[in-house]
Amino acid sequence: MQVFKVNKAFRVMIIAQFFNNIGSSFFNIVFLIYAATLPNKTLAVTLVAFAEFFPSLLSVVMGNLADKTKNHLRAWSFARLSQAGIFLIVTVILTLWHGRFDSFIVLLILIFFADTIGSYSNLLMTPVSRYILSDNQLQNAMGLEQAVSITVSLIGGFAGVGLLGLLHQDYAAFSLINTFMFIVAWLIMTVNRHHFKQAEAHIETTQRPKSTQPMWHDLKTTFSYVYQDKLFFQLMLLATAVNFIGTSLNGVFNVTLLHEKSLLIGSFGTTVAMFGAIFSTGMLLGSLLPMPFLSHLTTKQLLAVAMTGVLGLELVPIIYPNGSVWMIISFVVAYFNAQVNPKFGAILMKRIDQNQLASVSGLLNTFALSSAPIGQFLFLGIANLISPNISWVIMAIVTLMTVVYIILTRQHDIEKVEKTTETAIL
Repeated sequence: MQVFKVNKAFRVMIIAQFFNNIGSSFFNIVFLIYAATLPNKTLAVTLVAFAEFFPSLLSVVMGNLADKTKNHLRAWSFARLSQAGIFLIVTVILTLWHGRFDSFIVLLILIFFADTIGSYSNLLMTPVSRYILSDNQLQNAMGLEQAVSITVSLIGGFAGVGLLGLLHQDYAAFSLINTFMFIVAWLIMTVNRHHFKQAEAHIETTQRPKSTQPMWHDLKTTFSYVYQDKLFFQLMLLATAVNFIGTSLNGVFNVTLLHEKSLLIGSFGTTVAMFGAIFSTGMLLGSLLPMPFLSHLTTKQLLAVAMTGVLGLELVPIIYPNGSVWMIISFVVAYFNAQVNPKFGAILMKRIDQNQLASVSGLLNTFALSSAPIGQFLFLGIANLISPNISWVIMAIVTLMTVVYIILTRQHDIEKVEKTTETAIL
């Protein structure tokens, strides 16, 4: 929290991000509810899931565009106002053509564009963040950003549903509120723009000449840039492997609850809600209140600890199916997992050239998230077609292989190598 108090530019940025996240989080759950009221509700809900996920796969393209953009703050302002404009159109459509499947398809396309623009605007601020934060502030800042995101996600769903009830299921009014949130985020940054003048000037003077090469060539260059840094590339692959396993945990967990009653704590819905709250609380506490001794562990070491906890989660339904034990392990895994992302973000900021920060950030997002549907298709498919326990066994084997790989490659730890190099120079 110290960085929030002393760094005015970061404080402005995080408050603007808070309002932006509120709008996005609220509307995600409400749009899903709206889809469930349509005639072809199964297809509609499925399309919403795809529309929410697909913009993340385009992060590598958006990152490349962000790095090529002149005047990042002006582009950010235009992007946020564009999002507000899109949701204003969404409001009109929901008012005039509510409940029609053809208008829903138009809404889906508009929200896809809004989310893609949102991804672009977030990546625009990556080099700005690097300039306004010192090396010592990076990890704490990343942790606070994560805490804000988790907090909004934790309360956003419940608050969104509650607000929709107060509005008597008026989806158009809800969309209008969402528009207002984007405008508030834009206003906060615009009024306080003077805090970012130096960052903007620095980015403008150090930005490379605009590439005349086609997009695919620039994307290939970004991948080659990351691949040449073997230590960082190794971390990126580990993040992809973790996402491959981690994104499937909730789905397989829900299927398991339907088969293993000893894991239930009350009803099915209560159990799912409790586990979600416990995991989010662990992530939030890990982001805001990290244990001092954990700061001495490297990112790979923290990953090894977190993945060992995940292995424990996967073994519980097989060896000792007990809801309370699973809940405790979930909290521990979430707490350690919350330490990994800020460290990884700090490494990215310090190690990657400022001119390629957005491109590399986008590449990481695309890489990590592209593994998610593959993992879900594999593990959820096995859980539904064969048995949840077989799915847990296979997940445990993959997790164990990941932990063993981390241990075997401990000599290639990016932070340890950097520390050794610094010591040798001194």
